[in-house]
Amino acid sequence: MKDFILKYLFRIDPNTPGQNLLKSFTALFPEATNVEWSKEKENRFEVIFRINGNEQIALFEKSGKWLRTETNCKIEELDESIREKLEAFGQIMSSIYREKANNVDSYEFIIRDHFQVRHIFITDSEGNITERRNFDEGELL
Repeated sequence: MKDFILKYLFRIDPNTPGQNLLKSFTALFPEATNVEWSKEKENRFEVIFRINGNEQIALFEKSGKWLRTETNCKIEELDESIREKLEAFGQIMSSIYREKANNVDSYEFIIRDHFQVRHIFITDSEGNITERRNFDEGELL
């Protein structure tokens, strides 16, 4: 009902980012192209965009506060020591660098083992595994 009132009586769409959020996004990512916004929760928005051809996803509070950015990384661009640690578990299929507002950065990898089973590995910024689970079942290993 609240969304209906805002949208049709006051011509405010609560599902679009406000000026503070747009200013914050533009300040952090001035080179962003192909920008697509979506509302995630009551006060959170996700934006998918590209910078220099790399897809990124950022999460913001409606107030404009940046929470995190996820960047798809090319396997060959990973630090060699990180790549070696993870390749011991199988073939790295994808990697995402996760930068957070609390300065606790991490990676998320999808790795296919020798039995063709996919696993999700979460590592710290140095490639040390902090979490591992089966991709298809979501269970922690």
